Amino acid sequence: MTAQVLSPELLIEAMLIEAEYQGAREALTSLLNRRRIALYKLWSSCKNPSLIAANLPTTIKKETVEAAVVKLAPPQDFELLELFEIANA
Repeated sequence: MTAQVLSPELLIEAMLIEAEYQGAREALTSLLNRRRIALYKLWSSCKNPSLIAANLPTTIKKETVEAAVVKLAPPQDFELLELFEIANA
């Protein structure tokens, strides 16, 4: 069996696309973290996920706010009942 030779031009193209793809993924992760931080800060100021969601674009739901809070908030930000309600919403 003979070894196949890959086109250097296609390999370079694939590598450049992969580098661009990985950069976009990194940028998206950074934006997601910034979004969570902003939502958590809003929640810290009023603790009403529905109110926060109602004042933001429709892409932000009450559940989006709650997920950011669960992801970022330290344990002292929660009361047992509040955490239970978020988990069962």
